[in-house]
Amino acid sequence: GKEIPGQASLVFDVVLLDLHNPKDGITIENQQVPESCERRSQTGDFLRYHYNGTLLDGTLFDSSYSRNHTYDTYVGKGYVIAGMDEGLLGVCTGEKRRIIIPPHLGYGEEGRGKIPGSAVLVFDIHVVDFHNPADSVSITVNYKPSNCTVLSKKGDYLKYHYNASLLDGTLLDSTHSLGKTYNIVLGSGQVVVGMDMGLQDMCVGERRTVVIPPHLGYGEDGVEGEVPGSAVLVFDIELLELVSGLPEGYMFVWNGEVSPNLFEEIDQNHDGEVLLEEFSEYIQAQVDSGKGKLAPGFDFEKIVKNMFTNQDRDGNGKVTAEEFKLKDQEAKEEHDEL
Repeated sequence: GKEIPGQASLVFDVVLLDLHNPKDGITIENQQVPESCERRSQTGDFLRYHYNGTLLDGTLFDSSYSRNHTYDTYVGKGYVIAGMDEGLLGVCTGEKRRIIIPPHLGYGEEGRGKIPGSAVLVFDIHVVDFHNPADSVSITVNYKPSNCTVLSKKGDYLKYHYNASLLDGTLLDSTHSLGKTYNIVLGSGQVVVGMDMGLQDMCVGERRTVVIPPHLGYGEDGVEGEVPGSAVLVFDIELLELVSGLPEGYMFVWNGEVSPNLFEEIDQNHDGEVLLEEFSEYIQAQVDSGKGKLAPGFDFEKIVKNMFTNQDRDGNGKVTAEEFKLKDQEAKEEHDEL
């Protein structure tokens, strides 16, 4: 043609960008596998991982580190390119590996964004954690006292210390650093569901490690500035004190026989009507004398007001003898009453 003369010798200076064969699969190079690996990822697991994505010549096209946020996805379900879907199976928490993906398992002949068509991709990944939506709480008992007969149950008031961290060891929070225990009523919704589960059947002095998947923790959103979204949480717990709660549905119980003239005793001025102040003073006196017990861990005024409101059936701020009933006199009504 016009550019190349006849009989000319040609010289090509070539830079090989990459090469692959249409029959190639992905290549996995294990860079770092943790010594302890209790479980490896499988189809249906939800992974959180960091990555750097480059071409074979080292050109960086994407990085989760630059966004300061993990890439979170289900694996084996087609949510990511086929090569990555395959390459994320069989990993351990904390593992680092390199995944080399040919174009037919990546972005194909067309490419995408900064990725040229028919490019071989290299992903250096670091698995932060993973879980399965079917996972429950995992409990490992590290120490149990020889005398372990009284076990925690729903309604008990617990005081405990904890260290909270991510699976990679990142510390999130610790009661030890605050110098005070964390106090809750078990099963009352004061902590995440997984912690309520993890504190069940525990005795004073016991130490355990509780691993909580995100759907039983802080979910996909996490807690801004504190807990990442979809994070698996690890709590190292020591139970220091347990105050037994009341039977479910009760906020006050008698420790002995109930007076047959209970309403008259509460009605201090004998006008046939009990006001909140009279009611509160009477309950306080029973608790102080040991004749009655309130549900531990709750605010006294809120409990008494709730009890009074349940007795004040017409809502006029007064309780009459006709309105007044003990709990066992109720016909299967779900109230927190005397």
